[in-house]
Amino acid sequence: MAPEADQPEPDEPTPEEPTPEANAPVEPDPVAELLGQPPAAEPPAAEPPAAEPPVAEPLPPYGSPEAAAAAAAAAKPGLSTGAGIGIGAGIGCGAHVVALILMVATGFAGWGATFLGLTWPFILVALAAIVMLFFKKTRGIAIGVLIVAAAVWIVFLGPCIGLLGVA
Repeated sequence: MAPEADQPEPDEPTPEEPTPEANAPVEPDPVAELLGQPPAAEPPAAEPPAAEPPVAEPLPPYGSPEAAAAAAAAAKPGLSTGAGIGIGAGIGCGAHVVALILMVATGFAGWGATFLGLTWPFILVALAAIVMLFFKKTRGIAIGVLIVAAAVWIVFLGPCIGLLGVA
């Protein structure tokens, strides 16, 4: 069915109806006047309408094979951040026990009379954890190690260095 020749298409305005854009007065742009630019020939275009959010598919019923397959596909490989932090806290505790043994050994060797002589093993553990922060795979573990490192510095090293008077 072709439209008849005597009826205009619905998108075009009829000659009797003026278009709203043609009769609207164009207001001068005050910024353009200050900058000495000529007024714009066309008014700025209206913004397109906002896109609607995507509609999520409904989940399959609980306990169905489809639900198990969807959960397996959505699971990320590797450890979660919480598990990594817990593992890192355990590694940090072990590393600081080793650092304590190295600190005592350094003191008995005669090099432990300075601040750096007492703290170099603990600084080494913290620097290793800081390097681990740069890699996404070891970031959670590094956070756990650094939490333990902060606790060791506050609870153990700070008071010990203060009591010994090492500067």
